[in-house]
Amino acid sequence: MASGDPSNTARKPSGKKATKLSQKEQSERFKEAARDIEADESGQAFERAISTILPATPGSPKPRRE
Repeated sequence: MASGDPSNTARKPSGKKATKLSQKEQSERFKEAARDIEADESGQAFERAISTILPATPGSPKPRRE
């Protein structure tokens, strides 16, 4: 149910179209965003997180701690 309060409603798009980025520009933007969040390219942080969350299955090799 709407409250009638205009500050409580979603804003509509302004009608501006997004500019189309070239492959290179899009790639650079992605790399910069990854650097900003300090993404790990090696996958080691992911492996550590998964080994912490998931229980080891019988017969599987023990994950290496680095």
